[in-house]
Amino acid sequence: MKGLAAGDLKEQPQEALVNEPLHHAPKIFTEDCIIHWDQPVALIHNQIRGLSPSPGALSKLGEKTLKIYAAQPEKSMHKLSPGSMDTDGKTILRFAANDGWIYITDLQLEGKKRMQTADFLRGFRIEK
Repeated sequence: MKGLAAGDLKEQPQEALVNEPLHHAPKIFTEDCIIHWDQPVALIHNQIRGLSPSPGALSKLGEKTLKIYAAQPEKSMHKLSPGSMDTDGKTILRFAANDGWIYITDLQLEGKKRMQTADFLRGFRIEK
């Protein structure tokens, strides 16, 4: 910041990998958005963050597609199989991963608008 304020910074071209051509980022397909709950919570959390807000990470809630925009990871031991859903019916909606939980905080159910988990749980009955 001091160099920027003083005006004595010099431009430098960004170095590419030696003898490697530059490529565009790969196209993201629907299959890339599907969450595989048997992965570690850190990987799932990064997938959700990387795909938000568009196209969004995808999972299933019953027969409907659930788009997940934001979540919080928690590493902990549990006895549920990966992908199992747990909720208190009021504010918490979480899915089991292989080494912890993913707490969903911002979501959109197929055919509904995007909303926070507490708002979603007030209007949608989830049966365990």
